[in-house]
Amino acid sequence: MSMFRVRSIQVDHGDSLLVSYTSDGHVRHLLVDGGPENPSKTLLKVLEKVHKEEGVNGRLRLEVLVVTHYDLDHIEGVIDLLQQKPSWLEIGDIWFNGYEHLQPADKLGPAQGDKLSKLIRTLGLPWNACFPNVRAGGEGGAIHQGVLPVTLPGGLEVRVLSPDEPGLKALAKVWTNPQSPPPDEGVGHRDRLGPNDRWPLKDYLDYRIGGFTADGSKPNRSSIALLLTFDSKRVLLAADALASVVTSGLKMHLPDLRPIDLLKVSHHGSKRNTDRDLLNRINCRRFLISTSGAKHQHPDFDLIALLLSRNNGPDIIFNYGEGWPGKWKNKPSSWKFNAVFPRPNDLFVDIEL
Repeated sequence: MSMFRVRSIQVDHGDSLLVSYTSDGHVRHLLVDGGPENPSKTLLKVLEKVHKEEGVNGRLRLEVLVVTHYDLDHIEGVIDLLQQKPSWLEIGDIWFNGYEHLQPADKLGPAQGDKLSKLIRTLGLPWNACFPNVRAGGEGGAIHQGVLPVTLPGGLEVRVLSPDEPGLKALAKVWTNPQSPPPDEGVGHRDRLGPNDRWPLKDYLDYRIGGFTADGSKPNRSSIALLLTFDSKRVLLAADALASVVTSGLKMHLPDLRPIDLLKVSHHGSKRNTDRDLLNRINCRRFLISTSGAKHQHPDFDLIALLLSRNNGPDIIFNYGEGWPGKWKNKPSSWKFNAVFPRPNDLFVDIEL
């Protein structure tokens, strides 16, 4: 019997997603991001639990470990995990666009590499091995929406929707020091708290969705967004990607408008990373929002209102049941959606497809 599930791990304001699928009785896993540094112990606790329950021959294998981009709330937990990698953890491939994937070969040297790149090489782990490398020698090639789909062991099909090549070129212009990636651009003032983002919330009927202003962050534009297909179910993991780039990736990889069964909403529910064009394209009724809301008070009210304007009574799934997300437990009745929260004492919200 097949199984396809996503566990959104509680790593504060960051992202860390464990995707699991079963083929012929064998459970396989894909880990996407590790959250920021301090909550990384939560990620390890979850992996330890999965290792005990689902490991094979005393080991837990990640078919792929994806690092979507260089923002600290996605990458620091991965660095922590690799710096003290458990002996029982096996990693089939790491997908990550480093400095060497952005620059022409004549600008690279054998000593160049940032912290994560050095860790990958020190541990001797495969790196972008699933993607063609147009350069001689070295690791695999850059990950972008133009590459062919990848089918992982057990039949999980992966299509890259973001970044596009212009996004990688834009990041290359600001990543000028091979030893140090550009700083996390953080969240602009207009994205922190909109003028209406105050509790108690108004009735939805009194709410007006404002105009859309797109995210302009170069690291976010370089985010790896993935479309996963398994057993006729589709999951879109949008990382912090830009709506326009994800939409163009969908047109490239899924031109016939097939429905998406779960969207991991981009940028923790920021109103600047999801637009109506994207929602119209995916025909989705289940939305995952990954954040504690503690730092930037995501998700934005505008984003929730946008999801409802396109859907009648969707599921909106939060990986935290307290704090800013937990306030949605007491939403006015006019906000017509099914709010889903983690089970008590769980370190993640568990979504079965």
